[in-house]
Amino acid sequence: MKEQIAISNLTCGIICAKWALDLGYSQTRQLLFLIGGLFAGPFILLILYVYLIRKASSDGQSGGKII
Repeated sequence: MKEQIAISNLTCGIICAKWALDLGYSQTRQLLFLIGGLFAGPFILLILYVYLIRKASSDGQSGGKII
């Protein structure tokens, strides 16, 4: 059970760092999002997803074409 939680937290952390890269954040902020994703994965993913949607709408893209 603990292994599954650790794997899901690691996955959330990696996705958070990748989305921070897509948003154009510095490497320091990407590292902070990775660490935040390791501890509060789904919550940080939700925050970054909202930022991705806002960035897409400001660029004139639809939100569904981001992923």
